Amino acid sequence: MLWTTPFLLCRQDDTASPARQVRRHTGPMTPLLDTAAIFRRPAGVVRVSGHDRLAYLHSLLSQQLEDARPGAVADFLYLDAKGNPQAVGRAVVRAGDVLLVTPAEVAAELAAALDRFTFLLDAAAESLSDAWALASVRGPGEVPAPGARREAMTAVPHGAGLVVRDRSAGVDLLGEKDWVDERVADLDLPEASAADWEAWRIGAGEQVWGAEIAPGRRAQELGLLPTHVHLRKGCYPGQESIAKVHNLGRPRRALAVIERAEPMAVGDPVDVPALPGKHGEVTSAAATRDAWVALALVPVGPDGALPDDGAVQVGGTPARVRRRVAEGVPQPGA
Repeated sequence: MLWTTPFLLCRQDDTASPARQVRRHTGPMTPLLDTAAIFRRPAGVVRVSGHDRLAYLHSLLSQQLEDARPGAVADFLYLDAKGNPQAVGRAVVRAGDVLLVTPAEVAAELAAALDRFTFLLDAAAESLSDAWALASVRGPGEVPAPGARREAMTAVPHGAGLVVRDRSAGVDLLGEKDWVDERVADLDLPEASAADWEAWRIGAGEQVWGAEIAPGRRAQELGLLPTHVHLRKGCYPGQESIAKVHNLGRPRRALAVIERAEPMAVGDPVDVPALPGKHGEVTSAAATRDAWVALALVPVGPDGALPDDGAVQVGGTPARVRRRVAEGVPQPGA
């Protein structure tokens, strides 16, 4: 259930077993990892319209949206008063409205929550999830996408949809279902499976709803602040919690991409030999052709740093940290 806060209040489809996943990744080219491919992602779309739409969303979401211009793209969190995520998504600004791309399972509740407390403002929210679709093009390096801008986090309208350049150098095709089908056909790229997408997004360090973004986990430990939060914007639900942890505390764990040769599974314990008594856990895992990759909450030292040598243990077996999620990404508003 989504928590709602009034405007004026300041404040896998692929169920293959691990063994089958290993076999399917032994081919010469892995979609998304070795060659550009398309994955049709399940997603919800909420449309927010009205003259006051940007000011309204600015007051409720974690991103700076008040002065956003058409073509701007920004990832956001929708939090309760205690800083717990109620929804996560991507705002795509158009000339007459804002599209919020969210997990399919929260879109209807998010639309209802946003539509409930507009008071006298000219703003309205509705779900377009039944009529709209999302297809993502990813690959090594910048992928082909006619009509897309080169700059990350930008959107260009094309007929009944938009071509969005992702920060990964990939592209998202967002629009009415027939339009997405036509664009996918025009690109003539292989279509990836859900397992291919999971391996790509884990390696890319992308957090998802229900796996990494879950009750009891804070935006700071998940590496969401640089991509989803603007630190100097006005008040919004959950801002006090975000600011308090950012200014006064340090998360005890940090989300990182890890790898090892042996299989890993969600829930496997993660330990750092140099930090006895502190524990983390695997949040997502997938097989690739050469190794297993996982997103994991890894214990950090008193200075907030991961182990210098990258050495961790998953279920008592050695593994290696590839990198911390969002490491090196500039923090908006810092």
